[in-house]
Amino acid sequence: MRLFALLLSLFAASALAQDPHSYARYEQVRTTHLHLDLDADFESRTLFGFAELSLDWRDPQARTLDLDTRDLRIERVLALDAQSAWKPARFSLATRDPMRGSHLAIQTPAQPRKVRIYYRTAPHASGLQWLTPAQTLGKKQPFMFSQSQAIHARSWVPLQDTPAVRFPYSARVSAPAGLRVLMSANNDPAQDGRGGFRFVMPQPIPSYLLAIAIGELAHQDVGPRTTIWSEPGRLAASVSEFADTEKMIGIAESLYGPYRWERYDLLILPPSFPYGGMENPRLSFITPTVLAGDRSLVALIAHELAHSWSGNLVTNASWADFWLNEGFTTYVENRIQESLYGADRALMEQHVGQTELIEEMREMAPHRQSLVPGRVDDDPDAVFSGVPYEKGAWFLRTIEQRV
Repeated sequence: MRLFALLLSLFAASALAQDPHSYARYEQVRTTHLHLDLDADFESRTLFGFAELSLDWRDPQARTLDLDTRDLRIERVLALDAQSAWKPARFSLATRDPMRGSHLAIQTPAQPRKVRIYYRTAPHASGLQWLTPAQTLGKKQPFMFSQSQAIHARSWVPLQDTPAVRFPYSARVSAPAGLRVLMSANNDPAQDGRGGFRFVMPQPIPSYLLAIAIGELAHQDVGPRTTIWSEPGRLAASVSEFADTEKMIGIAESLYGPYRWERYDLLILPPSFPYGGMENPRLSFITPTVLAGDRSLVALIAHELAHSWSGNLVTNASWADFWLNEGFTTYVENRIQESLYGADRALMEQHVGQTELIEEMREMAPHRQSLVPGRVDDDPDAVFSGVPYEKGAWFLRTIEQRV
């Protein structure tokens, strides 16, 4: 793996100086911590409250904090002055760009250590999905979950929404009685939600790994550092399907080194979750469609687990280099499968992935077939394909075989 660590560092060093998908001027000022204080209103399908950003000003002349938003209603902004007093700050919200959303510019006479932005999300926020009780397994309670990747965190938090900026975070989130809040942070099963559920993520993460889910949820441990969360009626099947998770963690550690996120919990979401899985640290989001009953589709878990290293620890600096996240992860996913289930199964899944990629590329424009797309200003959602995954892994296997 030394070769791959070297390759990853070299490719990361060649990343773009400025993320074309973000308004943030992170060469001037960077977020060093995020705190969220939010209430969930299922009737209006909104989150409301404030986001508090701790800041590291790197340019002595800078007096503007540029943030990404999408369809947020900004109510007021406060800045923490030198006397530790919160004072109103001037701000402007630009006209909405179809891809990037609205540029929020906060003007400050000095360089405050913190700013606090009071806001409310839109019912149609692109990064939040609100489900009625009828759309859940239990049919009794509503459900909400987020999907921040690639640039949807800005639809529920005003922030520097770029993978080039990493920060730890904390949160307090309140929800209606009977519902539990989970986040990509520490999730304490003993919390009862009175006064809001509280979270801490001490390790720095990029904004696309911010995640939240609210619903009627049950849980069961399947290992010393893994808990399965799901709707109560789906818990037993989920526990049975993902019983090998701790073995997978051990194998991944043998390939990549120590697991650095303390917990690896899984949240099995309702079927409307639009992806197979999402590698939110400490709490991977998983589709229930992989509950086959025979563990034949658990490669998905190996993939999301592998992201705990490639992506969550070492992140592409912009979405133009998305393959650095997914190519390395797809490669390691296959190595985990090989160690756990044998070389024949790993080779079969590798062949299936490559065959599907070849078929997909037959209908794909030539500029979409490159690991590094020619147009870096494309919407990252619009260029989603098997290329960064399977072609990226194929490239790494080619290097491995030749070198």
